[in-house]
Amino acid sequence: MIPIKAKSIILYVLILVLGIFVASILYFYQIFYKADHFLPGVHIATVNVSGYDQTGAAQLLKSQFDKWLITPISFYYGDYHCQTTLKNLASPPDPEKLVRDVWEKEKERSIFSKLLNLDGSKSIEYPVEIVYDNEKINKMTSQWKETLEKDYVNARLEIDPVKGLIIVPSQKGIKIDVESTLTALPHKWDNHEKLALEIKVTEENPLIKESDLQGMGELSSFTTWYDPGLIGRSHNVVLATRAIHNTMVKPQEVFSFNQHVGPRSAERGYRDAMVIVGNKFEEGLGGGICQVSSTLYNACLLAGLKIVERHNHNLAVAYVPLGQDATVAYGLQDFRFQNNLGDPIYLWAQAHNGRLTMKIYGNLKYKQKIKVSYVVDQVIDFNEIRETKDDMEPGTTKVEQNGSPGYIVRSFRTFYNNDGSVARSEQLARDYYRPLHKLIYEGPPLRETPPGEGEEPPEPPALTPGQPEEPEAGNPNEDPAEETEVQHN
Repeated sequence: MIPIKAKSIILYVLILVLGIFVASILYFYQIFYKADHFLPGVHIATVNVSGYDQTGAAQLLKSQFDKWLITPISFYYGDYHCQTTLKNLASPPDPEKLVRDVWEKEKERSIFSKLLNLDGSKSIEYPVEIVYDNEKINKMTSQWKETLEKDYVNARLEIDPVKGLIIVPSQKGIKIDVESTLTALPHKWDNHEKLALEIKVTEENPLIKESDLQGMGELSSFTTWYDPGLIGRSHNVVLATRAIHNTMVKPQEVFSFNQHVGPRSAERGYRDAMVIVGNKFEEGLGGGICQVSSTLYNACLLAGLKIVERHNHNLAVAYVPLGQDATVAYGLQDFRFQNNLGDPIYLWAQAHNGRLTMKIYGNLKYKQKIKVSYVVDQVIDFNEIRETKDDMEPGTTKVEQNGSPGYIVRSFRTFYNNDGSVARSEQLARDYYRPLHKLIYEGPPLRETPPGEGEEPPEPPALTPGQPEEPEAGNPNEDPAEETEVQHN
C-alpha cells in the first residue's frame, strides 16, 4: 500500500506534467496557428522570409524581383549578339499573391515538420516559376530570323559564252532552332549572374550539290517561239518558265508540272491571255502556260524520259507539231514525267525575246539519239458559221475567227543505235483535234426600198382643154388588170 505522502508526490508530478503539456499545446498553438510571421527555414523563390509577416515578406520579395528582372542576357551566334534582360522576356511576378499562397501552404504543413525545424536548420523551399511572355519572345526570335536565317541555294548549271557549261556551287541554309535555344533560359526565379546563351541553329543542305552535277551534259533541247508583243501571254510564259528553271529530278522521281508551277492565279502574278475553252479561243487567266508544258514535253521525249501523264489540246496549236503538245489545267490535267535514268537530271529553262527553250542535263552516258514523228490518219474539214449581230451596220460582215481543220493523229518516238539503225520505236498517243469552225458575224440584212418610196410624188400634168379627168377608183370604166400591172411595175 502506497503511503499518503507518496501519493501526494505522484499527484503533484501528474499535475505538473499535465500543466506542462497544456502549456506546450498553447505555446505551439500560438506559434503554429496564431503566429503573424513565417516560421524558421521558409524560403520563397530562394528568399528567406523567416520571421517576416506577410507585408514584410511581400516587400522583401518585390525588392529581390526588381533586381532579378534587370539580369542581363546575351544571345549570340558567331559575331551576332542580342542584348536583353529578364524584364524584356518574362512577366513580372506578383509578390503579394505569392506570399498569400505560401502562407496558406504553411498552414497545411505537418506539425512534425515544423517541430523538427524550429532552429531553421532545414530550408523549406517554395520555388517560383518564371513565366515568359510569348509575345515578347516571338518579337525577339523574329529579329534573329531576319538577321541570321537564309535559305539554301542549290548548285546549278549556267552556260557561259566562253567556258560553256559551268557549275555554280551550292550554299547551305541556316534555320534558327528557337525551342533548343530557349531551353537554356532559367526556369525558376533565383540569383543569376549575367547569362550568355548561344543561339542554336540547324543547317539545311541543298537538294542539288556540286557532286550531283558532275559529268553533266545536255541530253536534249527543244525550242518554241511566241509573240513577245502579246504582253499578257509573254508574261505568263516567262513566269511559268522561271518556276521550272534550276530544278533537279532524282532517279525514279516523278516531276509534276502543276506542282512546280502552282495555281495560275492573279495573286501569283498571272495575267489574262488567249486560252482554248471548249471549241474556241477565249481570254482566260494564265494563257500561254500550255506552251511551256508542251516545250518541256518535247524535251523530255528527246531525252528518253518516261511520260506518266500527258493530254492534248482540243484544237491544234501552232507552236509544236501535231501530236506533240501537252495541255495543263491546274487541278484537272497535269503533265508528269518520271526520271527513269540511274542518275539525277537537271532542268534548264529560259524564255526571252519570243524564244522559249527547255534543256535537260544529265550524265552523258544516258544521251540517246531520238526522233519524234507523227502520222495524220484523218483531216476533218471545218464549217463556216454565220451569226447575226444586231449592233453591226446592216449589210456588213466581219470574220471573227478563221477556220482550221481538225485531225486524228498518231505520234511516235524512235530510238536509234549509234550506227543509225532503229533500236526500237513506240507509239506515244493517238490524238483527236476538233476542227475550228470559221465564224463570220453579219449585220442585219439591208431593207429593200420600193422605187419612189420616200420621194415626193410628181405633180400631175395640167389638163388641156377638152381632156377628160382620170377616172376615180372604182369607176366601172376602169380596167382592173391594167391597174394591177402598173402597181407591180
